[in-house]
Amino acid sequence: MTMGAIIRAGERLTSCHYALDEAQWDAMLASPPLWFVAHWCDAHRVYALFLEHERPLLASTELLDGRYLALSRNLPAAEWPERMAQDLWGVQPMFARDLQPLIDRDAWTRTAPLSPRPGPGGVAGLPAESPEPFFEVGGPLALAARHLSLGYAHRGLLRRLRGATPEEGLRQVGRISAGGFVAHPLAYCRAVEQALGARVPAAGRDGRIVLAEIERIGVHLHDIAACAQQTGARLLATHAALARERLADLAVEHGATRRLTDMLTPEGIAPDIAAPAPALALAAEAMMAERMGHLIMLHRASASHLRGVARLSLAQVERFNIGGLAARATGRSFDCRQQEDDHRYLAGRAGSLIEGDALARERLRLREIRDSLRRLRRVADGFGAEWPEGGSVAPSGEGIGAAEGPRGDIWYWVRLRAGRIDAIHVRDPAFSLAPLLPRLLDPSIDTLVLSSFGFSAAALEL
Repeated sequence: MTMGAIIRAGERLTSCHYALDEAQWDAMLASPPLWFVAHWCDAHRVYALFLEHERPLLASTELLDGRYLALSRNLPAAEWPERMAQDLWGVQPMFARDLQPLIDRDAWTRTAPLSPRPGPGGVAGLPAESPEPFFEVGGPLALAARHLSLGYAHRGLLRRLRGATPEEGLRQVGRISAGGFVAHPLAYCRAVEQALGARVPAAGRDGRIVLAEIERIGVHLHDIAACAQQTGARLLATHAALARERLADLAVEHGATRRLTDMLTPEGIAPDIAAPAPALALAAEAMMAERMGHLIMLHRASASHLRGVARLSLAQVERFNIGGLAARATGRSFDCRQQEDDHRYLAGRAGSLIEGDALARERLRLREIRDSLRRLRRVADGFGAEWPEGGSVAPSGEGIGAAEGPRGDIWYWVRLRAGRIDAIHVRDPAFSLAPLLPRLLDPSIDTLVLSSFGFSAAALEL
């Protein structure tokens, strides 16, 4: 049996969530794997989220005395999530590849802080001899030991979200990463809406698309400017930075915040931006259309500096289940936007490349900006058109939401109880790339490598 068939043989809890017994879980682990997305725990169960035919499929099984059969036996990409689950919930993955702590650096006041019975911790605050946040040796962007060290800037977000109302949680998830002020809230809202069986109005749906595509353009411009600055292409860096700032000015002129923070609401988008959203889409499209030719010309003049830098192979993408632009620049074509219910505004015409290096990632950013401009025009021209048939789900109290952020696919799982968040999990694309990142860095150009991936360490410290 395939992994998908084994999972679906379990007890169906929601439209895509199946509960497995221990034997079924073991059989699932022994089968050829589906694309792995995320792994987490709660007080009683362990969860694994996969993609089957590019659609989410969630399996869970009961913890037995705080233990479960480790996914990492056959799924190398599950190693870090297992270690994080061990630190946060105190669970024990049996036969795991690595049982070393990932984020608990003996600096917490309580161990296993998300478990029903947290234990005593080390000391309050960071130890005086602690290294810089995120990286083990040297400055915050140096990896002389070829090892990423997390935990020193852990924010305890998941614990703070538990017990919050969906509206209270929305503001917190909007601050997770500077590359996802729209994308993170969008994935979160979709998870909550699936749990409630709710649907936003058509204008709210289209307003969210406008904001998400403008964020994508802005973050791509930021990453292009950062790479250009590192390679000495200062004219390209200046033009990309100026275009990003003009995009921010347009957002303010149309009632939004500069970086689109707090613009999503449970009903769609903030009232101040709801009416001007089509005009903002057209203004952003017109402004960027004027600048694209110059940006492409400047990129071509400096492209040689990016060729061969931090080359990612398709085998590495598949082993670590990396998504987003980094994967699309290496031959994988998946884009969460292609799975949205309303296909009139389908994205993804930018396609994929196969070279896998920093040059391919920059070329794809420019192509995706053009794709976003086309999408903004289509959405503005048909803004607020009614939903197509189908797509609604019955309320189950549990939901999975995804959004294709500028740097990759973002996933949320939410369980609601009595109108509040009973449990939640967040998977940022940085979490898939991080285990592989030390192998790709070169001490002489490590900042360029990080910029070429658009890597955000903050997104790991939840």
